[in-house]
Amino acid sequence: MKSWGKSLLLCAGCVLAVCLAYWQGGFAAWYLGICLLLIWLQAGLFYVFALKGLSVNRQLSGEVFLSGEEVTIRLGIDHLTRIPLPWIVIRENWVHEGSGVKLSYSKLLFPWFRSSLLLHYKITGLMRGVYRFTGFEAVTGDLFGFAIRKIHRDDIERCIVYPRPDALDRSGMTFQAEDGDVPTVRGPKSETPLVSGVREYVSGDPYHRIHWKSTARLSRLMTKDPEQAASAKRMLLLDATPAATPAGAAQPLLEKGVALAAGFFEAAAGRRESCGFASSSNSRRIAPTIHPDLPLVYEVLASVGGKPALSFPDLVRKEAAALPPDTSMLCITSTLDLALVRAIADSGTRRRSVHVIYVHARPSLSVAEREGASQLQAAGCSFTEVPHPLSQWPKQGGVADATA
Repeated sequence: MKSWGKSLLLCAGCVLAVCLAYWQGGFAAWYLGICLLLIWLQAGLFYVFALKGLSVNRQLSGEVFLSGEEVTIRLGIDHLTRIPLPWIVIRENWVHEGSGVKLSYSKLLFPWFRSSLLLHYKITGLMRGVYRFTGFEAVTGDLFGFAIRKIHRDDIERCIVYPRPDALDRSGMTFQAEDGDVPTVRGPKSETPLVSGVREYVSGDPYHRIHWKSTARLSRLMTKDPEQAASAKRMLLLDATPAATPAGAAQPLLEKGVALAAGFFEAAAGRRESCGFASSSNSRRIAPTIHPDLPLVYEVLASVGGKPALSFPDLVRKEAAALPPDTSMLCITSTLDLALVRAIADSGTRRRSVHVIYVHARPSLSVAEREGASQLQAAGCSFTEVPHPLSQWPKQGGVADATA
């Protein structure tokens, strides 16, 4: 029964008890009437003063996390209630925007005369994406359960979870392109000196770096200022619509592909390689740059998902037409079909290197998948399979109490 219904019954009981005491008299009737009247008065006072001036202070242990980590939330609650609160239930609600999974933390407390409460809880097993706070609720009641008071608060609070970089498992089966031009394993970076400017000659500089034109123009020795930059340029293409077979494999396969993409970008940043990114979802495109902006890359990878803007074969054709011939393409997908083979063949694999990383949830490749890999090899594309079985699928965490 609702709180107002209980209060109405209590009021009716008070009236009947007083009428009975007035008509019949007797100690028991007056005692019952006075008790019900006192209970009714305290319920009315509870309605007016309970949770008066409630304020909520929430602090997260960070704003950016990696998938699989946990976030600890410090929750401080203050109120100006001058009457005792026998019990109070605190509830915090969060939602993972990518999957729509709702997480809720609730705690029963017995504050009585305490006006400040401090709680700690944590969200474990964070998944890639954004966790958004959706509401705070406090529910309290009087000692007899006749008055219930609820307070809601909506704050703007969120934390972003980046994908955890994952290195390519070299134990997977690798097919080499027939022409042998495409390396399946990235070796040490090859660096070439690029002249970014000139500076005055310093004792010890090699003579072959002297810039003679600047020296003649300025009438003093000038030397070339080389900087090391990667000679290879890569464009990473991610299929954001992975295969849904077996059942429930779509999201785990996508997460594996995003983790591999993060691992490639982390390695590219460490080696000062030029690497760009594009996916079939509505996420932002990143052009190949010599110095990859890892925070930007992780921000984009965290948002990958949702309804695709175009099919992955169309993305391959689009990027192949826009990229210069010296830019290789690295394709991460979990759908190996004839449409992808044709798109890669149309992208001009004889003029540029193309490597396909095939992420799947089966123990081994099927006959059809091996045939597709052979067709990619015949088209001049190298191929690597990455098994991602059910035992390795990430699982959404939960909410746990962290109050000491």
